[in-house]
Amino acid sequence: MHLTIPEILWALVLAGHLMLLIILMGRDRIRSFPWFTAAIAVSTTRLLADHLLHGKITTLAFYWQSYSSMAVDAIIGVLVLVELTRRVFSSGKAGLLLKPKGWLGWTLITFVISIAAVWAWGPWPSWKALNADPQQLPLLLVVLTALKGQLFLALLTVQVAILMRLFGPRFGFGWKSHAQQIALGLSTNALGLLVVQGITDTIKRNVHLTTREQYEHVVRLVTNIDNAHFALWFIVLLWLIVWMWRDEPGPSSTAMTPIPVEELPGEPLIPLTLEGTEPGIAT
Repeated sequence: MHLTIPEILWALVLAGHLMLLIILMGRDRIRSFPWFTAAIAVSTTRLLADHLLHGKITTLAFYWQSYSSMAVDAIIGVLVLVELTRRVFSSGKAGLLLKPKGWLGWTLITFVISIAAVWAWGPWPSWKALNADPQQLPLLLVVLTALKGQLFLALLTVQVAILMRLFGPRFGFGWKSHAQQIALGLSTNALGLLVVQGITDTIKRNVHLTTREQYEHVVRLVTNIDNAHFALWFIVLLWLIVWMWRDEPGPSSTAMTPIPVEELPGEPLIPLTLEGTEPGIAT
């Protein structure tokens, strides 16, 4: 039996998901990253469902299953980002904590940027178009939520990864920490999704099909772009497997005492005392 490139990539990505789940369980990473583990589990389930149910159920039922799971995936993805940022900026590992005002400020900044970018990114269907078939309105809203949710998550992931890379070392989470590596992997995949979305939208706006040959050429081009993004996700999975298997480097001597750093713009940091077993806020 001759396997196509999409089938080979699907098998590789599925194997990557399963291997990563085994590593997370076997190396006891679930306790540290429960939402990340849940995201990989949901992604695995979605991967299997889309493959096994395609052509086996009605088109309407398949769309409900596929896009509703995509929307759930986007929600869990936001929770993964919350989990990573809390681990880095609220652990007190290097004697620093981000104040509530800092959390509120950076959350508003990143969310506003992401929402504005999603709003300006592509065309939105008119309410008249959505109501053209009232019976299909719930499904159309789910599809719109899923697609825009994935775009919002990708934009937010890139911003969070940049902030973690810039300020994470101050809080005791350097390049080799698990949180940094997870953020790097997820942001790489997010950038790939943004590139694919940008290329696809450009093709839709600028290509005017007049012949069957042109249509088939565009379909092949879009399929190859999607395959490239799928291959990128497989590479990210391999990256995550390697780093989730390895232990984080041990604490350095400087991580055991408060480190004086200048405050982020508008985001005060709380120095901690390390007396006793729990870090406390200095008074």
